[in-house]
Amino acid sequence: MVLACSIALDEVPVPVDRPNNSPAKPNADEWFGLGKLGESLWNKMWIGTRTTLLFTLIIASIQILIGIFIGSIWGFYTKLDILFIEIVRFLNMIPSLILWLIIIFVFGGNSSFGILVFAISLTSWISLASIIRVQIILVKNAEYNIASKVLGTKGPKIIRKNILPKILPIIIQVSTFAIPTAIALDSLLSFYNFGFVKNPLTETSLGVILNEVIADGTWQAYPYLLIIPICFIGGISLLFFFVGKVFADSLDPKLHR
Repeated sequence: MVLACSIALDEVPVPVDRPNNSPAKPNADEWFGLGKLGESLWNKMWIGTRTTLLFTLIIASIQILIGIFIGSIWGFYTKLDILFIEIVRFLNMIPSLILWLIIIFVFGGNSSFGILVFAISLTSWISLASIIRVQIILVKNAEYNIASKVLGTKGPKIIRKNILPKILPIIIQVSTFAIPTAIALDSLLSFYNFGFVKNPLTETSLGVILNEVIADGTWQAYPYLLIIPICFIGGISLLFFFVGKVFADSLDPKLHR
């Protein structure tokens, strides 16, 4: 991924006829204008979007898979309730950013892509698992689930066949917030210089682009440098939210009576 971004950024055209490589407002040739170093902001934004989306999709996928798995066990098997509550309480005692930094330092201060994914995945599942736990508690004593238990159906099969399909719309709708959350994490880690982008001159992400802009007052003279990244991040977040909402509504039996 990094190599692909490096090659692509090297190909971003920088006008040689600009003595200071200064920004330029959007025009017919450059729809997004030129960045702080005179680079094509159009190319840079799409390269950053590709990098950030890969990061967010991996984070969101792990969060959803772990959240569904742990939340299902947590809600269905009441004997394990105290155990999971203590685990969640312990993880919540440590601020997430501090925990991520500890993991980064344990691995020698290397905030690589894989290390960051591992660190964030340790706590990202908690909110989704808690929601799934509550939903399973609400439906696990329904008549059809009790009938399945009486007939000898095992717990995992009841969860997979009876419970998860019923709460799937709720899971999807909650999961849509995982994408904007992961984008915010990219910006936060980049702000503290612990992002996975090591060389902003050859690689980038939406978080890096946004932090580069707000690092000084250049955006005050060229507002588009701030407006365009914000619109990109907001647009991507809204897109995933609406797609998830439509998909969740299409699976909700209450809306198709």
